[in-house]
Amino acid sequence: MKDLLDKYICRIEGHGYLKLSYEHAKVQLVVDEGERLFEKLLIGRPYSDAPFITARICGVCPTAHTLASISALENAFGINVNKDIETLRKVLLAGQIIQSHALHIFFLAAPDYIGLDNALELADKKPEVFKIALSLKEIGDDIVRTIGGRQVHPVTPTVGGFTNKFDKKVLQDLRKRVEGNMHFALEALDLVGKFKYPNFEHETQNFALTNWGTYAFLNGKITSNKGLKTDVQNYELNIKEKVLEYSSAKHATHNKESFMVGSLSRVNLQADKLNPKAKKAVHHFKGISFPSSNPYHINLAQAVETVHFMEEVVQCLDTLINGRALILKSPYKVKASSAAGAIEAPRGTLYHYYEIDAKGIIKDCDIITPTVQNLEDIEKSAEYILENTKDLPEKERYHLLEMLVRAYDPCITCSVH
Repeated sequence: MKDLLDKYICRIEGHGYLKLSYEHAKVQLVVDEGERLFEKLLIGRPYSDAPFITARICGVCPTAHTLASISALENAFGINVNKDIETLRKVLLAGQIIQSHALHIFFLAAPDYIGLDNALELADKKPEVFKIALSLKEIGDDIVRTIGGRQVHPVTPTVGGFTNKFDKKVLQDLRKRVEGNMHFALEALDLVGKFKYPNFEHETQNFALTNWGTYAFLNGKITSNKGLKTDVQNYELNIKEKVLEYSSAKHATHNKESFMVGSLSRVNLQADKLNPKAKKAVHHFKGISFPSSNPYHINLAQAVETVHFMEEVVQCLDTLINGRALILKSPYKVKASSAAGAIEAPRGTLYHYYEIDAKGIIKDCDIITPTVQNLEDIEKSAEYILENTKDLPEKERYHLLEMLVRAYDPCITCSVH
């Protein structure tokens, strides 16, 4: 489309811009970073390298890639880890989500709602908000560093368990720090709950992992609000990637239709399974209820999840502290096999797939990131907004589009993995 205008987007992770036509309500989200071909880099390498190499796909969500990779490899080798390992991994992944949500809510999205031009003004003009942001980011870092060995690119989780032991005193101290910072998560939720969100309802498919009885994020079945519920091993039957001429990132669809993954999809599908403080909160937002079809409410869903995962960490640590001595290794044998694994990354469901030969060498690899799954939906939502704002000035219409893209929290680095 020759009449499309190029408009770069600020305050997102990575580089991308919108090609858009105000007159025809057409939008293309162009990712213009080069492909990095991690899937091909892994072929020919030992399976044990995969969790560490794929963590380098992203500096914002490396823990998610590590755990998704481990999940796929454990499914391939038929490893069923014990509750101690699973619970520690929940703590680790929850810490990752808290880290990422804090960064996005306060430094990327919030300036649109609290009267700031950019995140650099936060410390000077809104010091009380900056304190909340910094405290939540620090406690997320603290959780990941304590369990993962460092706050970026974790080193302790491995296929079959963890590489080191965890003293219960260390876990007790971490629990106290998390509990002591809970009020910051509640203050963040109160703040974000009062944002004046644009009033746009755009019906779409919501996808997330779900489990019976719990708010799923470490494992579960692929579930949608349109009736889909299937095993992760069937991911390729339900999620199809396509290559586009105008972008270096693929787009994913389900039955040739766009869909949404991430915090809003998770809350929409599992609000009844949130932890108590978060569950109570979702019923007290003025004029907002879940499930919501307003994509701007992704910001609010992230704040809800921040409270939920702070609670989750405390509950998991209580279980580990009060139980027997932790067993953090599961025996297994390498064999020729293949399998997929999936976890809920901060931005949505993350899939890893590996084919391994009898010597443990990777023969094939497939990774589908949350942003790849959201890109088609971002474009559809953006076009819907343009269709319904023709009476507004172009400057206001574009600002709504920027806010929309930021709400989805795209990770460009992951999209060009």
